[in-house]
Amino acid sequence: MIALGIYRCGVTVGFDGGEEQQDTQEAPGRETYPQTPPVPGKEPASTQAPFDTNIRVLIKTDGFEGIYHDAVDFVGTEGLAVEHGGSVTVYPAGEAYHLDGAKLRAGEPVVVRACGQGKIQCPSVVRSADCAYRGRMECYAAGEGIVLINELAVEEYLYGVVPSEMPSSYPIEAQKAQAIGARTYAYYHKKSYAYPQWRAHVDDSTAFQVYLNIGETDAARQAVDETAGLVLTYEGELVESFYYSTSSGYSGGAGVWESGSGENGFLIETGRDIFAENSAAGEEQYRAYIDTGNTQDIEYQEPWYRWEYTKELTGSGEQALLDTLYRMYLARPDKVRIRSASLRAEKLTQEAGIKDIRVLNRTRSGLVTSLMIETQHFRVNVRTQHCIREALAGAGETVIKKDGSTYRMGTLLPSAYFYIEKCYDNNAGNGDNLEGIVIRGGGLGHGAGMSQNGARRLAGQGFTAADILAYYYKGSIEPIEK
Repeated sequence: MIALGIYRCGVTVGFDGGEEQQDTQEAPGRETYPQTPPVPGKEPASTQAPFDTNIRVLIKTDGFEGIYHDAVDFVGTEGLAVEHGGSVTVYPAGEAYHLDGAKLRAGEPVVVRACGQGKIQCPSVVRSADCAYRGRMECYAAGEGIVLINELAVEEYLYGVVPSEMPSSYPIEAQKAQAIGARTYAYYHKKSYAYPQWRAHVDDSTAFQVYLNIGETDAARQAVDETAGLVLTYEGELVESFYYSTSSGYSGGAGVWESGSGENGFLIETGRDIFAENSAAGEEQYRAYIDTGNTQDIEYQEPWYRWEYTKELTGSGEQALLDTLYRMYLARPDKVRIRSASLRAEKLTQEAGIKDIRVLNRTRSGLVTSLMIETQHFRVNVRTQHCIREALAGAGETVIKKDGSTYRMGTLLPSAYFYIEKCYDNNAGNGDNLEGIVIRGGGLGHGAGMSQNGARRLAGQGFTAADILAYYYKGSIEPIEK
């Protein structure tokens, strides 16, 4: 057992991703989340032991858009053995096997295995790089298409996770820390099935851990092999080892998900008691910190350490925000609440002008957990960091990073560590509607668990994988139970 000490993460002396994939040359792959996607079927969760050595991964369609494939092609690097309906057909190396709905009958899955020591290529599944799968592929008929499940050993699964989540150019100790965290995350999620109808523990997208978006590398295999079987535990239990791209200097522990939830104690809340929570003094202190930073922060030189985004709130910009809020309200009414004294919620999209956008709640680490948006007739409260980032994002719009470089935003604001500067249109005769806001923030990702760029910086200073994990987690590193 290796005990993890408690470091002060964020102001240690001499230190860029949710869902959506980031450029792996500038930032690690993504950020892990505690939630799982909606699952089809009503079958019970897995009852197998969590330390069973295999994992079942649902392989999503191109761009990780969905779970149902219209058709799937397989090619074996050393040939394929295809089992269906009690018979086995062997295909030589390089010859494709094409599977569509006409060949696949409900209740009779097709099982594809590689011959010899080969791997299975799926040219019909497009990823950022050409990849080959270990283990076996199971293909199931569903009303909407074909469901593809890759079953393989956890250690081999990690060969495809580590390079997809962290660039293989990062120091080996950072990659070893990533391997331990990814292994722990995998075993934690093997306690149940995310897709019980097909007995899949996870999928290959950012909803869990990105798997084989980038092909295996020698460095990633080394990191996995040199940490084989090691996992993170807290008080004798596996932890859900969250990680993300880049911190803003402070992180928020497990409470980033929602106030009062997820506080299982294994994540270090590095901002505790630093900024006065939900007070005018704390707000001013946090604004000053975002504006100036701290040269002693481990990631001070990272481009994502600070960023700025200008959001237009007139014309199409205003309409896009109102439409987004109403769509989110329909999907998550417990997180997005629309209130009006006289109008139904759907009338929000017909409002003329945004009167105010302000932070309602902020944790001691600086994370925004509640946001209020006001129009003439409505008040909209958005809760949780993920929903706030979704509400304020402008897909395709420009974020300016600390080093002056730019980034085209996806569906989420880079992080919920920010403050808002308001710009009013005082001369338009419209009752002082907002013309726009400037969002000044720091970090990339949700801010819980290990910062991957922080791990890179620490490894560059000589920290070992155990040191890095101790910097971000409480608990210990132990071999998995057999």
